[in-house]
Amino acid sequence: MSEHRAHAAAGGRIAVNSERNRKTVESNGDRKAVNRLLIAACVALFWLTAVFGRLGYLQLFRHSEYMARAQRQQQRVIEITPKRGAIYDRNMHPLAMSIPVDSAFAVPSELGDQQLAARLLSGVLGISSDVGSSTNWMARSAARAKKSL
Repeated sequence: MSEHRAHAAAGGRIAVNSERNRKTVESNGDRKAVNRLLIAACVALFWLTAVFGRLGYLQLFRHSEYMARAQRQQQRVIEITPKRGAIYDRNMHPLAMSIPVDSAFAVPSELGDQQLAARLLSGVLGISSDVGSSTNWMARSAARAKKSL
């Protein structure tokens, strides 16, 4: 009880001091929060610098290596050799059979001048240079297949 009397006799000075202490504690808590935020910001800045530094290094200094790797992946020859058996009618005449033929293709969106490409390919392949429909191509292919039989 005597403690309460001392407090009352002091006229609330202890309460004022505790309010100052509370402000000091709150400001220390604010400083800790600000420090934590600064540390998190520094870590994020370091991480972003590392990522963009690596990105710049790859694009500026290793560009030719990655371009060559992409070319090798995109422009390679893949041989497809499906071996199918011949289909015969009841008299053992072949109705359908596999015939080996050479084939080439081009992506039209990657060709600059289709007429020029057709002329160049016609000289190599020995066919006419008209850029016709796929029906013309199929007709020419069928004619070559008949010749090879």
